[in-house]
Amino acid sequence: MIMYRQLNYMVNKDLGFDKNQMMIIERAGDIGTSVKTFKEELLRIPGIENVSASTAVPGRNNNNNGYMIEGRSAETFLMQTSWVDYDFFDVYDIELADGRAFERTHGSDQGACVVNQKAMEEFGIKDVNTERFIINLGGGNTYIPIIGVSENFHFRSLHSRITPYIMRFKTDDVNFGYISVKFVENATAQTINQIEEVWKKFALNNPLQYFFMENDHTRIYRVERQNAQLSILFAILGIFIAALGLFGLTSFTIEQRTKEVGVRKAMGASNPSIFYLVSKEIIVLVCIATIVAWPLIYFVANNWLQNYYYRIDLRILEFVIGFVIAITIALVTISYRTIKSVKINPADTLRYE
Repeated sequence: MIMYRQLNYMVNKDLGFDKNQMMIIERAGDIGTSVKTFKEELLRIPGIENVSASTAVPGRNNNNNGYMIEGRSAETFLMQTSWVDYDFFDVYDIELADGRAFERTHGSDQGACVVNQKAMEEFGIKDVNTERFIINLGGGNTYIPIIGVSENFHFRSLHSRITPYIMRFKTDDVNFGYISVKFVENATAQTINQIEEVWKKFALNNPLQYFFMENDHTRIYRVERQNAQLSILFAILGIFIAALGLFGLTSFTIEQRTKEVGVRKAMGASNPSIFYLVSKEIIVLVCIATIVAWPLIYFVANNWLQNYYYRIDLRILEFVIGFVIAITIALVTISYRTIKSVKINPADTLRYE
């Protein structure tokens, strides 16, 4: 239950961007510097809402760079870096907390950047209008003014916390990375074929390689899904073995108390009271075993959840539900043998040796 709740939490959590109806074309470098024309061709295809080019997409990041902040040259700040075009924020529906995104009407934006809220918080940046980042790649210092702050979004899986992220403008000479295609509705085979025809015009003999963002998001948590399925399989196996053990223990207890059951029935004891007498000890043992298991379950589950920075909280309700399930399985397991014993004629049980 805990595994599936965590998996459900990860799959359905708001990631801070829209991953639906999103096709990602890989190896954008295959079309060289013709990205702008390629995007224009794609936008003529019915069903395509918008297109963006970037060097990284959520879940597929490739650059980690060190930056300085003007006036604080003694410090170096490490940030995941992505180069994006004018349409990136619209395509992914990423909200801005302050400032603005890259705009075609501002030519200076090509040398600017947008950072996430986490960068502002961790680096102590107060004003997007006055502070600049500095990067030195061997050819002198490059000054990068901040024009906007995006809401925090999960550009990596939920295993990791959100860290400082910077988005710089993607010029035509930066021709590696991805092209994100946003559909009006779910893509059809005809739409994909049309995209492939456009791709062939620009990429010659290089095959079109793509994936859908929603499927890729599911792929990230494939191991968790497999583990959850295995846990159910082993739980069923464990329940079956435990049920066999309970059935055997019940049979042994009834055999030991056959004459006692006969005497009680002869003295007027009702069937429910006999059932309670026989099953009470078993239920008490199950209760003790369940309570003893709770700390162990909590320890194992809590350690497993530590693998995820964003995770569910353990609730007492889950332990209570597990306890109820254990009692129910125990009652169902021992009921047949117990009810059968209380229906035996007292005369027959009193002659039992």
